Amino acid sequence: MISLRSRFVSFALLLATYSASYAQTPAANRITEAIDASRLLRLSGSAHPLAKAEFDQGRLNSNMIMHGVSLTFRRSSAQDTTLQKLLTEQQDHASPNYHKWLTPEQFANRFGLTSSDIAQVTRWLESEGFTVNRVARSRTQVAFTGSVARIESVFHTELHTYLINGEPHFANATDLLIPEALQGVILGVHNLDDFHPKPRNIGRRKIPVSPNFTSSITGNHFVVPEDFVTIYDVKALYSAGYDGTGEKIAVVGDSEITMSNIETFRSLAGLPKNDPTLTLVPGSGNATVPSANEQVEAYLDLEWSGAVAKNASIIYVYVDDNSNYSVWDALQYAIDNKLAPVISTSFGYCEAGLGQTNTLTIRGWAQQANSQGQTISAATGDSGAADCDGSDVQAATRGLAVDVPAAIPEVTGVGGSEFTGDAGSTSSTTYWNGTNDSVYGSALTYIPEDVWNDTSESIRAGNGLAAGGGGASIYFSKPSWQTGAGVPSDGKRDVPDISLNASPLHDPSLICGGTDEAGNQSCTDGFRDSQSDVDAVGGTSVAAPAFAGVLALVDQATESKGLGNVNSKLYSLAGSSPRAFHDITSGDNKVPCVVGTPNCANGTMGYSAGTGYDRASGLGSIDVYNLTTNWLGYSNTPSYSVSASPSNVSVSSGKSGTTTITVSADGGFSGTVNLSCSLSSSTAKMGCSLSPTSVALDSTTTGATAILTITTTASSLELGPSAAFLGGGSTLKWAAETCGVVLFGVFGLPSSRKRRTSYGAALPLLTLLVLGTACGGVNSGTPKGSYTVTVTGTSGSHTHSAAISVKVQ
Repeated sequence: MISLRSRFVSFALLLATYSASYAQTPAANRITEAIDASRLLRLSGSAHPLAKAEFDQGRLNSNMIMHGVSLTFRRSSAQDTTLQKLLTEQQDHASPNYHKWLTPEQFANRFGLTSSDIAQVTRWLESEGFTVNRVARSRTQVAFTGSVARIESVFHTELHTYLINGEPHFANATDLLIPEALQGVILGVHNLDDFHPKPRNIGRRKIPVSPNFTSSITGNHFVVPEDFVTIYDVKALYSAGYDGTGEKIAVVGDSEITMSNIETFRSLAGLPKNDPTLTLVPGSGNATVPSANEQVEAYLDLEWSGAVAKNASIIYVYVDDNSNYSVWDALQYAIDNKLAPVISTSFGYCEAGLGQTNTLTIRGWAQQANSQGQTISAATGDSGAADCDGSDVQAATRGLAVDVPAAIPEVTGVGGSEFTGDAGSTSSTTYWNGTNDSVYGSALTYIPEDVWNDTSESIRAGNGLAAGGGGASIYFSKPSWQTGAGVPSDGKRDVPDISLNASPLHDPSLICGGTDEAGNQSCTDGFRDSQSDVDAVGGTSVAAPAFAGVLALVDQATESKGLGNVNSKLYSLAGSSPRAFHDITSGDNKVPCVVGTPNCANGTMGYSAGTGYDRASGLGSIDVYNLTTNWLGYSNTPSYSVSASPSNVSVSSGKSGTTTITVSADGGFSGTVNLSCSLSSSTAKMGCSLSPTSVALDSTTTGATAILTITTTASSLELGPSAAFLGGGSTLKWAAETCGVVLFGVFGLPSSRKRRTSYGAALPLLTLLVLGTACGGVNSGTPKGSYTVTVTGTSGSHTHSAAISVKVQ
């Protein structure tokens, strides 16, 4: 029999082990004193840059309710240093952190506020009369609702209305004041204004054409998915089995859609039916169509991201008519809920107009996205080098400017190019066939490209600036990875990174975009409407979703389960594998400007293309097959992927939840895949099972599913986690016996004076240890919290897995 002295020694060792396991404490609390509303300081930079007295129209209605306002939090300097190091290591294949992506909860624990700090902020907001709506999973934001009057009173500012270029807006007129206790913690207050990001497309152009899109009437050419696949060398990748199967792309927007338009587009283009999943950001309002241009943007982005990655799942994340919400909130929601490894945004705002605080807030989201393996593809704008002037003016007056989020280093900025071959030809030529195939394609090969700049033609037609955005950031320094031939030694983050076709004139892309101003429904006769017109669009909004589709193909082909910030890889490949790019060496993004205004000396401003990188076309356009096959991790060996839908499961303690596991063949894979599941915590009192436990794939069955069931444990009386830690069998019996010994001592059952003398002082400590870690007592079953279940598919030497986030409520 084990002596009590031996048991005591064992318990002491257990205590040491138990304490050591908690040596790695979470980040320290940063709010170290009570939040005192009488001790305030100015939150510098919190007034919107465009909230100027010259535009002021007076106070906003004090009774107006502001929804979705949020405090955004600044990382500590130590957190910021650690995050930058992690982001670098995640892209370094020699690092043990290479492609080790975080969950939102892991990001929160390392880089967000502590739960204690969040609780303090929440209590303060509620004490001031606000309703707290949501705490971000990353613990980097707290959203709340309140009246204009309460916001003005608590933050010691005034909210005014403004009239700028004929558009009404509202914003806070002065910097905010915040409690001193939150100094260095609050970065900004989001959604106190309605200066929303703008869609980066050159609208819809209704162009009359013949049934052939190599037009026998005008000689114009129009780009459909089959043309893009031909021009940018995607077909070879499809032939290798990579078409986006098992991948997800999140597209952000601010308009409702009619699904039949997307279904029609895909049918005409010869794509399989694949409806996007609609995800409305909670609290953002009711379904509306804000403007024709924004709805066109929704169709353009959804149709063209899915046109390139034709079998990827598209998730449309959108906001609606609540005036405080915008596409920024859709972007943040897609990141904070890790909805997809690729995110496409064709909305933006000029850097100077957005302001540094707002720009840094969005950068924080992008950094979180990268740490989670998410890549953001963003349009660089359609006003050439004069992003702040927009596309409505005919001469720039506000100086050189770039677009956000494209200019953020953790985002890939996609600029615009235009094709230069076969202008106005009605017969078969080097680059275009004179007729179309069954899915309306007529391109024959890659077509040489210039920088997209249709400004002269646009102004002659009575419109405004029309050229691909590019230039140097005013806020961000040169990233370490932005090197190579042609990269300016300007010390600044330059955009674009790459470019793709964006011209609305030569040659525009086709969409099915609903009805026009006259009520004519698009795509009623092929890609034409009843008036024989097509919906032709241009702008960098076309390029960004197309590149998002390319990224999904790269992710699938490299089996990466997320690529994170791809910019370092793009610039590296430009040097090592130049055949992955088409260097654009002619053209410019220069636009007219008013002499005497910022950066305007001779009536134009902007940048010219040249050999290597330039601020008009970036690294150039891409050869998708060469880009993908030269990407680290690419293998042409037949394999398969494992994915989960949904990838986030919520379940109450004592209940069970399910999700569907899909196994998809890549590259012609054929064989049996055995499935198993495992839990991130062995002490969570959870279980998992799969049905079936294996699936067979072949040339006809390229995808199969299984159901993952996750079970949790209800409240019960059982041994605690330390007993489990010590092992099973006799050890558990020993732990139970020892529990009894200690409990007997605590409650005064007979014991010798000698034992009381020897162990009496230790009994309180032992009791705490036993009751807390060994005996357990009555526990609450599976503890509330977040866990990860990993499903692994094994077939021969191939092993692939999918992670499912489980939230126990």
